[in-house]
Amino acid sequence: MKTRLLIPGALLSVTLTVAADGDSGYSLEEATSFRQQWTMDNWDDGGPLMRYVFLNMSEFWNHSLIDRGGPIRTLPDAIRTDVGNFVTTTDQGEMTLTNYVNNSTVDGALVLHHGQVVFETYPHMLPEDKHLQMSVSKGFASTLIAILEDREQIDVSQPVDSYLPKLAGSGWEGVPVIDILDMASGIGCLEGEEGAYSNPQRCYYQYEASLGWLRATDATMDSTFDYMASLDAHRPSGEAFEYTSPNTFILGWLIETISGQTYTDILSKEIWQKMGADSDGIIVAPRRGVPIASGGISSTLRDMARFGLLFTPGGRNGMDSLISDAYLSKIQSGGRPEIFNADREDDPRMVDGEPARHNTYQWDFVMEDGDFFKGGFGGQGLYISPSRDLVVAFFGSFDENGKGHEMTRVARQLAKSGLFDQ
Repeated sequence: MKTRLLIPGALLSVTLTVAADGDSGYSLEEATSFRQQWTMDNWDDGGPLMRYVFLNMSEFWNHSLIDRGGPIRTLPDAIRTDVGNFVTTTDQGEMTLTNYVNNSTVDGALVLHHGQVVFETYPHMLPEDKHLQMSVSKGFASTLIAILEDREQIDVSQPVDSYLPKLAGSGWEGVPVIDILDMASGIGCLEGEEGAYSNPQRCYYQYEASLGWLRATDATMDSTFDYMASLDAHRPSGEAFEYTSPNTFILGWLIETISGQTYTDILSKEIWQKMGADSDGIIVAPRRGVPIASGGISSTLRDMARFGLLFTPGGRNGMDSLISDAYLSKIQSGGRPEIFNADREDDPRMVDGEPARHNTYQWDFVMEDGDFFKGGFGGQGLYISPSRDLVVAFFGSFDENGKGHEMTRVARQLAKSGLFDQ
C-alpha cells in the first residue's frame, strides 16, 4: 500500500540502498524525460522521478507564491568536523553522519546550533532548490493558529463550527479546535486506511481528488469546502490521535476565515517574511487557488531550517519573538499523552527505542526533554531541540522500492550525543 501517512515510530527503520550521486541539477534531456514520465499516479512512487518532481513541483501543478520580503536572517557558517564525524547507529550498522547522509535517500541535510550552520550537505539537490516539504507544511498552519490565538482572535477550546458555520450538521460539529490541532477530531476520513490513496471509494482519496492532487472521478466534489462539510465522525473527538490531513485543511480554512486573508498572504506576512527567508516559497494550489496547507509547501532547506530556528534561543534573541512563550509551552508540555497512544497500549510510539510523550499542534511527537518533530512523506523532517538550541532539517525521496532513510532516529541520536549541550 502506498501511503503518505507519517506516524511517529513507524518510519524510523528502513532500508539504505541509494548511494550519493552528487546531483548538481538536470540536463534538458533528463528534465524532458521526467516530464514525459510523470502521471497523476506515479509521481510519488519513488526513484529518480519522485526526486525530480519533489524538486520541481511548479512544473506539474499550479502554485501560489509565498513572498519572502524583508531582511534575510543570516545563518553563519561554523562547520564542525565532529558533527560530520558523529557515529550514527542505523539498521545498516554504525557509520558517520556524513557517510550516512551521502549514501542514503537523503536529498539534503542541515544542522543549526546557536543559529549557526555546523553541518550542511546536498547529495541529491542544489542548495537553492525548492524541495517539497510534504507534511512539514502542517507546522506552518498550526503556528498561524497559535499566532491568532496569542492575539485572542481564536479560542481553540471552542467548537470549530462556531467559526465555520458551514460545518454545522457534519462530523465536525461540536469538535473543539484543539482536537483538530491534535489530530484527534474523530472525523471518519482516515489517511491510514487501506487504499486511501488508490481506491476512489475511500473518503481520503476523494479529499485529495477534490484538491486536485489525485485523479478525479465522477464522485469527486467540485469544492473541498463542500466535501469537508459532508463528512461524518467515526468516533467522539478527543479520544485518540489519528493522523489525517483533512484536519489541516480545516485549520487552513479557519486561518483564512478569521484573518480575512488568503492562506498564502498571511503565511507570507506572519511567518515567511518575519523569519528572514532568503527565497520565496511556493505552495501547491491545484484547483481555483486553494492551497494544500497540509503538505504543499516547497522551500530551500535553509528556509525550512529558519522556521525551526524560530523555536530556539538562537532564533528568538535580538528580534521580536514570533513564537510566544505560551505557544512553545503548549507544544512542550501541553499535549495529552493519553490520546497519543490510545488504541495501542501494547505498541507505544517510539523514537529510536525511546517512547515519545505526546503529539500536539500538528507536531508528530514531543519527547520527555521537550524536543519535538514534524515529518513529511518521502523523508522530510524538522527536528527542534529548544533546550540545546539545535535544529536538524532534512529533505528526502524514496528509492525505486519505496524505501526511505532513518534521519528521524539519527536526529534524536545527534540531540542526545552531548555535542550540543553547551
